[in-house]
Amino acid sequence: MMMCDMGRQYHAERIMTAAERRRADEQAGQLAAGVSRTWRRLRLGLTRPAQALRAPRTSDVTISG
Repeated sequence: MMMCDMGRQYHAERIMTAAERRRADEQAGQLAAGVSRTWRRLRLGLTRPAQALRAPRTSDVTISG
């Protein structure tokens, strides 16, 4: 067994602390949100291409800057 394999085995078997579990859950949530955003944009682009490509309008921006 190589040294890096022993390190992986240790990290796979050890029990995570509450803070580590919260951080892992937070990262999983951020990943899921990013995938959902990407999927929503892709789906919008496939169903309504003209609206998906148009830039969102904001009321405080003018043409001159």
